[in-house]
Amino acid sequence: MTILTAERLVRLAYNYPSLHNTWYLIATACLTIVNQPQEIPRLYHFALRQQLLDTPSDDSVLTDKHMLQLAQDSINSAKKYADLTGVGVNLPDLLVYTQHLPLKFKYSRSEDIHATQDRVTCRIREVILKSVALGGLPRAINALMILKTVTPTSLKAGLIPERNLIVHPGKIPSSSIVSEDFDGTSFEQQSTTDTIDGPISKQSIDVRQIKKELVRGSNFWNSVYTNKINTRIKQQMLTAYPDLWYFAYHHIYAPLLSYTDILSGKETSMCVVACLIPQDVNPQLKGHLKGALNNGATKQELDDVRSLTFDICDWAGGVHWQGGKEGVAKL
Repeated sequence: MTILTAERLVRLAYNYPSLHNTWYLIATACLTIVNQPQEIPRLYHFALRQQLLDTPSDDSVLTDKHMLQLAQDSINSAKKYADLTGVGVNLPDLLVYTQHLPLKFKYSRSEDIHATQDRVTCRIREVILKSVALGGLPRAINALMILKTVTPTSLKAGLIPERNLIVHPGKIPSSSIVSEDFDGTSFEQQSTTDTIDGPISKQSIDVRQIKKELVRGSNFWNSVYTNKINTRIKQQMLTAYPDLWYFAYHHIYAPLLSYTDILSGKETSMCVVACLIPQDVNPQLKGHLKGALNNGATKQELDDVRSLTFDICDWAGGVHWQGGKEGVAKL
């Protein structure tokens, strides 16, 4: 069953003006959580084109035939790129045309177009990665693998991670290689251990990076939960199971959610809200709605996140809430 038609893509992009530059992030988060990753390529190819256009002055763009054709072309190109990947062909940059479109292009230089499309690609990957904390690793893996099949070759991720590593495999102290100096003085041997990522030792660990991430994670936690709520929720998690708190802090908030080089804290919080709405988890949603406000989102933006997420849930089907939509927490 196809969820994202041309009409629905245009609706996602233009029915919520406050989300003009973030709609594709919110939609990607929701599609990943409701386990519809096969729809992400359509959204991605449309966003690669749509984010190059100026902001519309009215809602006539919702029914403009040329904009609908742009969306349909994006659906078609997503399928074509998946087919090309299947036969091992490099994927070309996405063609962009200007004729008859109701909106002007923001850019004229090819370098600016490529930079914008690269930014869109990085941001979609980051949304999916951060969804691991809300919907689990398997769905994020599936979404990222599908996204890769339709990503132009020039926009694909490299082998160097975006985040700084806290462990640098392969960094072996010299004493493990040379045990004596020229005078025959012995050095203390440093033990190394093989891992799936390569040999590691004590010197492989970047203590400064660990400290940086823990401080950053603490600050992000305190920006989401304020006015003593931060310590109260921490205590609740500790008493439920101490490992729950330390896992959330050390492995989710510190390295994952608080990393804001690609998505800002505000954008991260908005995507968290989009991930929580389909899961019918009001206690967590209430906290993160307030946290999104704390991180700079407006009430209008969060109302639009709610409505856009409901749109996708309705189209996907199978998403239900105990108290119906009206029972879903809101500001």
